[in-house]
Amino acid sequence: MKSVLPVKMLSALALVLLVSSATEGRILSKCELKAELEAAQIKMKPFNPHSSEPEIQRPVRQLYGVFQLSDQLACDSGMMPSLNVCKMSCSALIDDDITDDIACLKTMIDSM
Repeated sequence: MKSVLPVKMLSALALVLLVSSATEGRILSKCELKAELEAAQIKMKPFNPHSSEPEIQRPVRQLYGVFQLSDQLACDSGMMPSLNVCKMSCSALIDDDITDDIACLKTMIDSM
């Protein structure tokens, strides 16, 4: 009987390692995301996408990260000129670490 316990423990450990290595990202619930944003002291300001300005032809821009930040303002994609307010490469916004995404969003909001 004593030899069965270590085998079960090793099997459980192997299963945990296998599952954790197969994951691609971190899934956050709305509440967890809200808590992370509040911890970073980010207050979202309302924004109206339907402004009264006439529509003009603009170059196509890419959006990056969990907050869909524009390469025109937030980061440098290397494809077009950017204000690069966050002083970072856009590729940093598409990794598994959202702390830099949160910091960039906060910088963007503070700069408005």
